Amino acid sequence: MRSAFVIFILLIISNAALGEILTYNKVITNSKANQEYKSNDMETAQKKYRSNALKYPEDSALHYNLGNALYKQGKLEDAEAEYKMAMRNQDFNNKSKLYQNMGNVKFQQKDYKNALEYFKKSLVNDPQNTDARYNYELTSRYLQKQQEQQQQQKQDQDNKDENKDKQKQQNDENKKEKEKEQQQQQNQDQDNKNENKDKQKQQGNENKKDKEKQEQQQQQQEVEKSKDEKEAEQMLKALLAKEKEEMQKEKEKKSAESQKSGKYW
Repeated sequence: MRSAFVIFILLIISNAALGEILTYNKVITNSKANQEYKSNDMETAQKKYRSNALKYPEDSALHYNLGNALYKQGKLEDAEAEYKMAMRNQDFNNKSKLYQNMGNVKFQQKDYKNALEYFKKSLVNDPQNTDARYNYELTSRYLQKQQEQQQQQKQDQDNKDENKDKQKQQNDENKKEKEKEQQQQQNQDQDNKNENKDKQKQQGNENKKDKEKQEQQQQQQEVEKSKDEKEAEQMLKALLAKEKEEMQKEKEKKSAESQKSGKYW
């Protein structure tokens, strides 16, 4: 029984000593990292802070320090992740500074709306934080300017879309007008074609009539010519017959006169 009690006491002493060693190593590593940070050797400080944070993930101060080193190197997303790790501890002893640094990250990302919220939280935790107050006022102006620019961009885009719609409408109207003119031209061409066709047909009919008329006139002339020739022939025959008759009468007259005179020559 006594031996068991002694062993129990030794275990307690051993665990306490081990805890002190672990804490000591954490403090020494963090102290060295702080020196590197002050010397502006952010890469080395980052490595030491990260090594410590991996060993003691529940220590918010280590994540906060690591976030600062990452922020100094411009690694904003990584710094934001570490600051959020630190925020999990509701009892973190420097929340005002933590929220201020988180606001700085958002400001650098041009997320002015969230940056303003973090600076506001920083001031709530420490109204005397002059840096956070200055950053809050500066961010307010940037946010207002950003909103005005976004509004202007939206207005420009709306105008651009409106002009685009108007241009499309105008193009559609021009297209319809052109199609209408083309259709009218096609109709006019077809009408002209039909008119020319009718004129040609009419001209053909007139030519045919003229030709028939000429043929008819020619036939009439031939008939009249034939009639004239026949009449002339008849007249000639009549004249010849009359002349023959007169010659016969003259002959008979002379014969009669010869008989009276007794001369026959």
